Amino acid sequence: MNTKFLNYKFKFIDQNIDIKKLRPNKSYDYLIKNRNQSLTRLLKSKKKLKKFLIPRDCPSCKSKKKIKVCTKDSLNIVKCKNCELVYVSPIFNYDHYINLYTNKEYQNIVKKIGEASHKYRKKRFGVERFKILKEFFKKRKCNLLEIGCSTGFFLEEAKSNGWNVKGIELNPSAVSFAKKKGIDVINEDYVKIIFKKKFDIICAFDVLEHLFDPLKIIKKIKKDLKKNGLFFLYVPNWQSATRLLIGEKNSHFIWPTHHLTYFTPKTLEKFLAKQGFKVIFWETQGLDLEDINWYLSHKKKNNNILKKFSSKLQFMINSSGYGKNLRMLVKKI
Repeated sequence: MNTKFLNYKFKFIDQNIDIKKLRPNKSYDYLIKNRNQSLTRLLKSKKKLKKFLIPRDCPSCKSKKKIKVCTKDSLNIVKCKNCELVYVSPIFNYDHYINLYTNKEYQNIVKKIGEASHKYRKKRFGVERFKILKEFFKKRKCNLLEIGCSTGFFLEEAKSNGWNVKGIELNPSAVSFAKKKGIDVINEDYVKIIFKKKFDIICAFDVLEHLFDPLKIIKKIKKDLKKNGLFFLYVPNWQSATRLLIGEKNSHFIWPTHHLTYFTPKTLEKFLAKQGFKVIFWETQGLDLEDINWYLSHKKKNNNILKKFSSKLQFMINSSGYGKNLRMLVKKI
C-alpha cells in the first residue's frame, strides 16, 4: 500500500461524534438483534441453507483458490490465496440480495436508524464528506451521483452548496424520505440504469461490501464518470482495531449475510487500480472504541479504562490506518 496518501494527523483531533444522536432510541441494539432478519431460522439449519447457496470466486481477481478464515452465522468467510482479498463464499444468488434491501424488515431497520438520525447525519457526516470532496474538486458546479444514498443526508448537504445531485437507493422507504427532502432519487438497481450524461463525482458510502459482484459495479462507475472524474467510497476495514481486539465473532461489521466482501487499504487500492483508478487520498475513521465498549458492557465486563481514554485511543487507531471505516478517494485515469 502506498502510504504517502494516508492523511496522517500529527495533532490530536477529536472525531466529535454524538453517539446518542447517531444511534437514537437504542437503534443500534435493534440493528444487532434484527441484523439477519427472516434468515435467522434458515441459518440454523445447515442442510436447508446449503440448498440456497452458490459458490463464489474471488470478487477481485476471480481466482478459485481460497482458504477459510472463519465461519459466522453459518456462512464461510475466506481469503483469496492470490490477492489476499477477504470475502464470503458460498453466498445467496443475486436476486436474494436485491430483495433483501427492499423488504419490509430492512426498511424498518433504516427507519429506526437512518430516518431518526437524518438531521444529525447531515450536519455531522454530510458536511464532512462535502468538505473532503471540495479539497480535491475545485470547480463551482458539479454533477454528483451517490449509489446507495439511503435517506439522502449527504446529497441534501451537497445540493445546499449548489451541486447538481442524483441518488440511487433500493430501499423504498428511504427513497420516499429523501424525496420529501427534495432530493432526486431513483429507486432502481444501479447496474440497470443508463445515464445520458457522465458525472464529475460518484460516491458509494458503505455500499461496496454489500454487493454480489463489486467488480461489475466498479466497471460501470468508471464508464459513468467523466475523464479524470472522482470516485469516493467508504467500506468497512478488515484490518480494523475492532476485529483485531475482539475477534470476528464479536465484530458487528463482520456481517456475512449482508457484508459479502472485506477490504483492507492494500486490497482496496489493488482492486481499484486494476480497473483504472488512482488513489489520491485515503484514511480510516471509526467507532472502534464505541463498539468495543458496547460489546464489553453487554458482556458485563469492566471497560472504565477504555471509556476514559476512548477519544484519544480512537485517534491513534485512525491515524495508523486501523479505524473500522476505510475511506478512499480515487481518480479515473
